Amino acid sequence: VGFINIPIIKFSVDWWNTLHQGESIFRLDGPTIAPSMLWPLAVMAIGFTVLFFALHFAAIRAEILRRRVIAMRRLAARHADRG
Repeated sequence: VGFINIPIIKFSVDWWNTLHQGESIFRLDGPTIAPSMLWPLAVMAIGFTVLFFALHFAAIRAEILRRRVIAMRRLAARHADRG
């Protein structure tokens, strides 16, 4: 449901440009933001994306290991009950 808001937010920048700054980065004629601000912004966006995926993969790995531990404990409990 929240994705419906995205076009409204995007077009509100164009409709009410007295309340919002106009587009600075994704323009057809190129970005109007100063290069001294554009490069750090791009580097941080890439860095944040890399961090997001690294943490996401670490969480997936932790979940896989957690499930393996649970499976090993169940297996050990079965062997203890039989023996």
